[in-house]
Amino acid sequence: METMKLKEARILKARLAKDIEALVDKREQVAVVTIMPEENPRDFIDQTVDELTEKIDAATERLLAVGDAIRRANVGMREMGGEENIAALVERAILLRREASRSEALGRRNPRARKRGGYGADGAQLVDVATYDIAKYAARAKKFLDEAEALSARVDKLDLETTVEV
Repeated sequence: METMKLKEARILKARLAKDIEALVDKREQVAVVTIMPEENPRDFIDQTVDELTEKIDAATERLLAVGDAIRRANVGMREMGGEENIAALVERAILLRREASRSEALGRRNPRARKRGGYGADGAQLVDVATYDIAKYAARAKKFLDEAEALSARVDKLDLETTVEV
């Protein structure tokens, strides 16, 4: 087992996931080779499918262990005097960003726009009209983005302060 900061564990987890994908790709490449009947297929590969599978299995076990350590830290670690754990802070930031994006779209709408190709029965051009306060939603988007950024900064700080065993 090794001790590292939570931020380093997150980076390690991402690297392990990429390593596994590379090993899987390599295994696919060496699984079948095209040769002449008199040639030996092992002359054309540097690692066997079994060797690569062992590496994939080991990397997967390591990935699971690192992921478990991250999850335990996310649920167990809280800021000094704080009530929410890291997982809750991350989830709140994600939800705030999602709603900020939706509110931003509402905040960019034109309050009154001609409807393209839309004509009423009398030949008058139809108009799309906003039924809400556009500026209110633009402000809501900014507020939620600011809150999400503040939460992300808190999570980053906790990631650098929290030590995990992986």
